[in-house]
Amino acid sequence: MIAGAFKAFWGAPVRPEPLAFFRVMIAGIVLVDTATSLLPWTNMWFSRGGPNPETLGATFSHLGYWPWSLLGGATGGAGSFWIAVALCFAALLVLLGLGTRAACVAMWACIVVLHLRAPNIHNSGDVLLRVACFYLMLMPAGAAFSLDNVIRARRGKLVGEPVLPWSLRLAQIQICILYIATGIEKLIGFGGFAAPGDWVGGSAVRRTMAHALIARWPWFTDLPLWVSAPASWITLGWELFFPLLILWRRTRYAALAYGVILHLGIFAMMEVTHFSFTTLAWYWLFVPAAVVMDLAGRQTGSTGKRIHTVFFDGMCPVCKKAKRNLERLDWLGRLQYEDIHNRAAAETALPAVTYADMLRQMYVKRPDGSYFGGFEAFRALAAVLPLCWPLVPFLWLPGAKFIGTRLYRFIARNRFKFAKCDDEACSLHLKLLAGKELDETVIKQVIELHERYRRTKQPAPAASAAG
Repeated sequence: MIAGAFKAFWGAPVRPEPLAFFRVMIAGIVLVDTATSLLPWTNMWFSRGGPNPETLGATFSHLGYWPWSLLGGATGGAGSFWIAVALCFAALLVLLGLGTRAACVAMWACIVVLHLRAPNIHNSGDVLLRVACFYLMLMPAGAAFSLDNVIRARRGKLVGEPVLPWSLRLAQIQICILYIATGIEKLIGFGGFAAPGDWVGGSAVRRTMAHALIARWPWFTDLPLWVSAPASWITLGWELFFPLLILWRRTRYAALAYGVILHLGIFAMMEVTHFSFTTLAWYWLFVPAAVVMDLAGRQTGSTGKRIHTVFFDGMCPVCKKAKRNLERLDWLGRLQYEDIHNRAAAETALPAVTYADMLRQMYVKRPDGSYFGGFEAFRALAAVLPLCWPLVPFLWLPGAKFIGTRLYRFIARNRFKFAKCDDEACSLHLKLLAGKELDETVIKQVIELHERYRRTKQPAPAASAAG
């Protein structure tokens, strides 16, 4: 069993879409950061009179190794300017997915030259960005959502095929090592702007928020300990146990959701340049390909949209109102609808779901055949509707499913209290479902009611001309 899991981990092909999202986000960060913070001031940062005037060899001699460079140890402002231009061009090619592999190599080479020429102006976010560029060289990052695929398709070649996972696994392990190493450093007293013992003592978040160099706002300089301590301890524990939380499927997405909210909070509260977004770019490597394809609206190699089917109760005013709201939010046209009272179609589409289950809750079916009910259906829809994308991390936080499921069931069981029916069939339908277990007797009554309702809606036969 262990040998099989090991073999599958390193050898079972995976969908390339998460790698493509990682590529796009990293290339976008490199392009924007270089164009805005390096390119306009290369002479100031990289010349002899800059913050790191020594040659490359002298700068790193105390570290005991020779730093690699395209231009040698005397790289100055003019040479660095053209390296920065080349870096922008390479990052643009990586972003578009054109000549992806060669462009990734060029992007990594250029960013290494600039970072090693002036290490005093770079931070941990820049180091993480450089590491990401290294892993992109190893990945088949152009196998999805790329101009390379457009060219391949026009040449009659297959696109969108699964790829070998080893480069993905190496990158996943890298980010896990980063988190646990950061947690250990905080635990033993090397927590950056916080003093030794602050993380264990619970005052690290308060001290960081009050730091004049990185605090974005002056309003949080004196957080009470009852706020700072839980935030410090939860963050420390999350970093220390990040590999285990990611390894266990039941906690994986909750851990990622917490990380998304944490890093966006860090960006909102602290001057950390692109650090938060660079870190979050790595998260795409853990997101299921189906979710990535839901966000993109299509699967690599397919010409059509990824259409999700929503199964709803057409005799319930609350359900029909929910359907209308979904139609308003579905700006990209990714949803289609099926009334569960069209039983033949509904039960064919969801053969493992009973009619009683469909009466209890809404269902959503993905194009790949997977389906979700109730709160999980809403969570699946959030990835399809652009206005709901900011909610996605919160829907995966610990406790979100527990609360969401019970709230959904409460509303579903009390639909008759929130609904305004405009005909007798609707009222009878909701009263049959109100607060009862949907046993065979109730289901039979619902079916009979629906059949009577359907017959009354059928048009009367036309009168005979001979009559």
